[in-house]
Amino acid sequence: MSDELLPILAADQLFKENAEPVLSIGTEGFFIMLNHTRRGPEFIDSTYPAAWRDEYDGNSYHLKDPAFLWALAKNGNKRWSEVRIPDLAGVFKKARRHGLIFGAMFSRGYPTRKSVLSVARDDRELTDDELVRLATWFDQFIDACNAKQMFSPKELEVLQCLANDMTIDQAAESIGISSSAAKVRLKAARDRSGRKTNSWAVAAALRAKLID
Repeated sequence: MSDELLPILAADQLFKENAEPVLSIGTEGFFIMLNHTRRGPEFIDSTYPAAWRDEYDGNSYHLKDPAFLWALAKNGNKRWSEVRIPDLAGVFKKARRHGLIFGAMFSRGYPTRKSVLSVARDDRELTDDELVRLATWFDQFIDACNAKQMFSPKELEVLQCLANDMTIDQAAESIGISSSAAKVRLKAARDRSGRKTNSWAVAAALRAKLID
């Protein structure tokens, strides 16, 4: 995954261009949900069999699926076979009928903003190395998607000028706006990123590779 390119892409395009680890390890499909809040997810996609998705959604299995319930309650990485929540509805057994025999779940965030990745295979359990590879990929994907939301394009214009050792007045002149407008953008950048000073906002944008 190329860190230099990630922040400028929308989540769906970012996933499409960097999904190789998910596709190669999750040979029977995947489910991914990014930054789910009460307003819904920022991005959601699945390649699990259509018949299984219809059955899953139609029967509200998300309320009964031990792996998904674990992911909502916890953060981490876990093979389906390692989930200790009782499968009272037999969701795992029903999934096996669709070729989803082995799998793993990756969960990040907190209850009001959750990101989840699930992958499946029909031949064997995921190896420890595969779990680590997907966990690393998922962390990078989430970080990249969140980084692009840290600042707006107009805020980045001003931050880039400050990173180039310009004063606020010089930045405003370079961009073609008033100094007061530049200050408004900088305040918005500080507020959006939770940074107290312009220098810290510039540093955050540099670390996220949003400016150079």
